[in-house]
Amino acid sequence: MTDTIKTVSFSGSGASKWKFSGDKSGSFVTKSMAKAIDDKLLSRESTPSATIKNNLVPLKVGIFVWRTLTKRIVVKEELDRRGIDLDTLLCPICNDVVESVDHAIYSCKFAQGIWVGILKWWNLPPSPSITLEELIKYSRSLVPVSCKKKVWQAVVWVTCYLIWKNRNLKVFKNDAWATSRIVTEIQVKSFEWIKNRSRKSFASWHQWLISPSSSNIIDVNFDPG
Repeated sequence: MTDTIKTVSFSGSGASKWKFSGDKSGSFVTKSMAKAIDDKLLSRESTPSATIKNNLVPLKVGIFVWRTLTKRIVVKEELDRRGIDLDTLLCPICNDVVESVDHAIYSCKFAQGIWVGILKWWNLPPSPSITLEELIKYSRSLVPVSCKKKVWQAVVWVTCYLIWKNRNLKVFKNDAWATSRIVTEIQVKSFEWIKNRSRKSFASWHQWLISPSSSNIIDVNFDPG
């Protein structure tokens, strides 16, 4: 991290201003510095054996999922592993368990309430004993046979993304959304993103809310994966 900070220098003439090689403009931007430090803190020695992608969701969602799989999101367990001194490692939401990536996105009671709502919406039973990685990469033990793989996976990815966004909203702004509101947001965002990226006709909003896994309403042309 020290090497990153050393990339900031003062210009030698005229009005004083920050110069930062970490931003393509050459100017110091707080956001760019924060991103550079974040990347340094959360860098990994290895990457997943295979990159996964889903063209039914925005790139930012795919990047977040990749960061989740590679343990690059800022949870307390990962910060502690990198030598950051913290007052506590407990999850800031439930305050019961060490905050790991899996806990924050999948097993925390806050996250679990959302996953229960998503499974109920898809008319699926309670999740079997699968890992977050298996869920993200598509678990055949959970997904109905009639469902297109990429559509369900897109919903899972959007769910992970919005769980993390709302986790941060609670932690940093103390703005607690109700579980039902988050589930509704997942339904809205996944519908908009999938419909806009589909090359064929897609379900109506009403059909999407009532029966998202029905094979006769999901007709999406997607890249095999």
